[in-house]
Amino acid sequence: MTGRLARAAPYALLLAVAGALYAAALRIEYIGPAERIGPDFWPRAILGLLAAVCVYEIAKSFLAAGARSTGGMLQHFLDEATGAEGEGAQRPSFARLALAVAATLGYVMLVPVLGFFLATAAYLAGFIALGGYRRWGVVAACSLGGSLATVVVFMKVVYVSLPLGMGPFRLLSIALLQVLGVR
Repeated sequence: MTGRLARAAPYALLLAVAGALYAAALRIEYIGPAERIGPDFWPRAILGLLAAVCVYEIAKSFLAAGARSTGGMLQHFLDEATGAEGEGAQRPSFARLALAVAATLGYVMLVPVLGFFLATAAYLAGFIALGGYRRWGVVAACSLGGSLATVVVFMKVVYVSLPLGMGPFRLLSIALLQVLGVR
């Protein structure tokens, strides 16, 4: 039982912090157009999601049978910090790290040229492949779907303008936004 309490404790603390911050976020006042999300929405939404993850991890700590299955996200980071390794853990690959950094720098440089949608799809596909996943249909679906979902969230929900790209890439981005109904 003490092991389960120890695994749940960081999430309980994080849940309490999220609750306190949510109470503070409730004091954010915004009066604006009804069809727009105000600045009060995002802190509350993020803290609500954080609280949901904490509740899930706390429940998993008490309901799951084995210590391996109840480690959760924080346990992974604690294991890394202390040098503990689980079964089948791989050693860090500095070549993959260098490729990930190069991919991120390439992404930053290519977003203005390719536009947000295409550059993000390529970046996601590259990272999935870099992680070792080789089912290319799934990689394509995840990268295109993830990029499309990000465009929808940023442009239709949060109202953030994204780079459209240059030349034919700009035309593709504009066509995509028209299909999505973004003006």
